[in-house]
Amino acid sequence: MRLFFKMLLVGAIVFAAGTAWAQTKIGIVDMQAVIAESVPGEQAMGELRTRFETMKEELDKQNEAITKLRDELQRQSMVLSQEAKQDKELEYRRVVRDFQDQFQAFQTKMRTEEDRLSEPILELLIKVINDYGERNNFTLIMDGTSAGLVYADDAVIITDAVKEELNKAWQAR
Repeated sequence: MRLFFKMLLVGAIVFAAGTAWAQTKIGIVDMQAVIAESVPGEQAMGELRTRFETMKEELDKQNEAITKLRDELQRQSMVLSQEAKQDKELEYRRVVRDFQDQFQAFQTKMRTEEDRLSEPILELLIKVINDYGERNNFTLIMDGTSAGLVYADDAVIITDAVKEELNKAWQAR
């Protein structure tokens, strides 16, 4: 008799879990795509490109100068005296080190500025996703770019809808 009640209880739990699961509505959103392809994301990237274009051009010029210096050092290595060759190599290393320092500083500044520009977009995006989820009776909305998601049916992917909602919310701001 106890075995019968245990089996009945397990069956009821499995049925309840199955019923709850059947009522679950899941959505997958590609957060990176929404940010990159939305109006606010495109505006932020344009601003970032504009701000750092001159700095990038300067780094490109320095990179070209380094390449020329390296080529010159290789061409002249056979005809230069040992002392002159060492001087050129030291100059080359110094120029490369300076370039690497400037490049790292450029990357750090760019990351900092990107974070600053994307923060208000992310805050609004989270609000938009929460509102969208509540309005459309979602139980769960996941970021599709997160590690662990291996497969999602196209029917649960809501990236385009969320992108449209973010654009509307951004314009309303």
